[in-house]
Order: sequence, then C-alpha cells, then structure tokens
Amino acid sequence: MRQRFEVLRERLLRAGVAPRHVRRYINELEDHWNDLVREAIAKGTRRAAAEADALVRLGDENDLAAAMLERRELCALLARHPWASFAFGPLAMLVGSIIAALLIEAGVLSIISHFYKNPMHRPPPEWFMLSVAAWNAVPTFVAPLAIALLFVVLGSRQRISAGFTLLSVVVVCLLGGFQQLTFVDNGYHGELSFGSGLLPPFPHDLIVQGLLSAVVSASIAIGTWWFLTRQAKFTMAASSAAMVD
Repeated sequence: MRQRFEVLRERLLRAGVAPRHVRRYINELEDHWNDLVREAIAKGTRRAAAEADALVRLGDENDLAAAMLERRELCALLARHPWASFAFGPLAMLVGSIIAALLIEAGVLSIISHFYKNPMHRPPPEWFMLSVAAWNAVPTFVAPLAIALLFVVLGSRQRISAGFTLLSVVVVCLLGGFQQLTFVDNGYHGELSFGSGLLPPFPHDLIVQGLLSAVVSASIAIGTWWFLTRQAKFTMAASSAAMVD
C-alpha cells in the first residue's frame, strides 16, 4: 500500500468501512493516480510535478472519504454491532467448540469401544490416554486462545476500539480457561465428563487451573494486540512524516 493513501485508508477503517472495500477503493485510486501521472509525464511534465498534480486532480481527502462514508452498506458487521460481535461472538464460538469437541470425542470413543474388545479389562495404553488428554485441551485452552487471537486480528484490521477488542479477549480466555474435559478408563469402565470452575461446588483445582490458563492465553492475545496496534501507529506516523516531506 503506497503511503500517499495510507491516511485515507486509516480514516475509512476507523469509520467502520469493511477492510475489503477499503482495499479495493485504495487500489482503484492508486491505479487512477498512476494513469494521471503517466499522462502528465507523456506531455512533458516533470515526475514530481506530475505526481503532485495527480493528487490534486483526484480530489480532496475529505471528498474521497465522503464517497465511501456515505454508503453505509459498506460498513463491516463488526463496526455496526461491536457489542454483539465482540461480547457474544467469542462466547458463542467458545460454547460451540466445547460442544463439538464433546460430540466428536464421544463418537470416537463409542466407535473404539464397539470394535475394540477388552476381555482382560486392561487399562488403555498410556499413549492413548495422552492423546485424549491433548484433545481435551483443544476446546479448553487452544480454542479460547485461537478465538481471542481471531478477534484481536479482526479488531486491529477494522480499527475497533481497544475496549471492545480487550472485552472479547477477557470473555473467551476467562470463560474458556475454567472449563475442563476429562476422560478416565480403568479397564472396566470409561467415563467422559465435563467440569467447570464457575459452577457449584466450584472445585478448587479447576479454579486454580482456570486462573492460570486465563492469564497465559490472555497475555498472549493482549501481547499480540499491543504489537498490531503499535505497528499500525508506526505505519501512520511514517505516512504522515512522508506526506509532510
């Protein structure tokens, strides 16, 4: 993205215009600008003058922005409904991931028990139990972190306010960390269970695990948000300095 339209791009994103529409619009302006520059140079104008004249002929930044801002249908859903998107969106995705993981695991275990006979009632091998434990960590740690990072990236791309973006991180990391899927099998009986440190009787081990998981995943997500925000500010500062020069 050329720096000459970076300020306009940032302005449109902050106004809620969907990134794909902003990207297309900026590309169209860039192509038009190049055409104007080539046309002026072909007539004998120096390149520096041709570039400056092309910007003037394209129009004032306020007019260019107004052409997009007047079309409300171009606004992203995230920008139009930030509360629903960043508060309830992560929660819905988290619940869906836990339910999906439970159903998949229950189905796989049912198939295994149907085909694998264990007349000696031996406990499952260690590698199998470790594999199940790793799978159970997906909806309770990996998924919350992935969802948080997804909303951090979306919030950064759309220039959503820090409050909404961090709200999504807190919601999904806090609620996700306090959930637990466990599977035990002593050879005679296997049991898949779901527990939560947020529900009575508030198991102490789940509360400790939840706090640790929430802190780790939230720290990673917030660190990523800080990096993306800092990068965007650096790009804007560089663009402003280039325009002044």
